[in-house]
Amino acid sequence: MNEVLKAIHDRRSVRAFRSQPVEPEALEAILDAGRWAPSGRNTQPWRFVVVESEAKRAELGKLVPQRDMVRTAPVTIAVLLDRAAGYDELKDAQAIGACAQNILLAAHALGLGACWIGRARDREIEALLGAREVEELMMLLPLGYPAETPPGRERRPLSELVRRI
Repeated sequence: MNEVLKAIHDRRSVRAFRSQPVEPEALEAILDAGRWAPSGRNTQPWRFVVVESEAKRAELGKLVPQRDMVRTAPVTIAVLLDRAAGYDELKDAQAIGACAQNILLAAHALGLGACWIGRARDREIEALLGAREVEELMMLLPLGYPAETPPGRERRPLSELVRRI
């Protein structure tokens, strides 16, 4: 099977992490993968805040239900939408989703795990992250070396999802 297709099939949401730090080169490659996502009119409306310090991870953990995941992941990437860069709310949100998927697949390809936390437009978290006036939180992506191997989950058959006309 093609490497990309295999990564899409094999990637899982990882919610438990080892304490091993993420190498700066790996983190840069993951952020770069996010940067290369498609966006309408090439606006690239995403902005990243990388939360690495233990103190900031602990503060952030107090603001989300997934507190243990955020506190124990060596890195959490906050993906923000820069409204000044975007041009259409729906298309900008779609671009942010593509950006997140690139990040998740890049992490998986590098032997790391991550989980998409759909925490959006949270003023307390935005303040903690130092978000600018035009930036809105779209998601948090805790990231690190997996301390678990989540099992595969079933997907609906294509026959239930696809209509051909």
